[in-house]
Amino acid sequence: MNENIPVNNENSTGLAEAEYSKMNFIKRVFGVMFFPGKVMQSLEKKPRVLFGLLLAALSPVALILLTFPMYMEYMRAKLEITYANMDIDVTAQQMDSIMSMSKYSSLIGGAIGAVALMLIEALVLWGLVKIFKGEGRYKQVLSVLGYTGVIAAVSVIVMIISVQLTGSFSEVSFTSLASFLPDMKGSFFYGAAKMIEIFSIWQYIVLGIGLSSVSKLSKNKIIIIVAIIFAAVAIYGGVTEFQAAKYM
Repeated sequence: MNENIPVNNENSTGLAEAEYSKMNFIKRVFGVMFFPGKVMQSLEKKPRVLFGLLLAALSPVALILLTFPMYMEYMRAKLEITYANMDIDVTAQQMDSIMSMSKYSSLIGGAIGAVALMLIEALVLWGLVKIFKGEGRYKQVLSVLGYTGVIAAVSVIVMIISVQLTGSFSEVSFTSLASFLPDMKGSFFYGAAKMIEIFSIWQYIVLGIGLSSVSKLSKNKIIIIVAIIFAAVAIYGGVTEFQAAKYM
């Protein structure tokens, strides 16, 4: 009787791995939000990176295209203020020409920039995992990060709806801490607060679940890794906001 127990355990483990590896695309997409642990185990067994890369590229494009009139109005006003503060005279015709070019550069730059940022973030995460003596390949980390982009995509959808309802574009989501601090606009703290957002926090929690599955690191080490990335993003947001305020 006892001799059969290990065999049964091995069989059940094999069946579980097969189940996770065969999880279909729809289940993976919705599963990120509703049962992320199972999705991340599936990605650990069979990493999939194409969807994440496409999602990263298409999300900013969708945001711009589906809010296009409001987005262009926002960008024009922002550029006019910037040029005025830099004492640069720009005629209406020149501004029209700049805006005509920017609509293409925004779409292309947004897509390329999002993909590049994702690749770099995955590399940093993978590096941190290795520093903490964790397991996992770069492709696995990239796959996990890519699928957390589903939550970011939901955030984009919410933002598109918000812009359509209000009729005005804003870089600051109403779900972020910064939306409650309008008087602090232009400060380092305001920029960091833009990154403290409901969907962003949700995404980092799911990222932690994925990294735990891939790296086999302890919960405390995963928390430290995710906290480092979150802090780095917040600091970047703060510095960017502070620097941009000099020209606004």
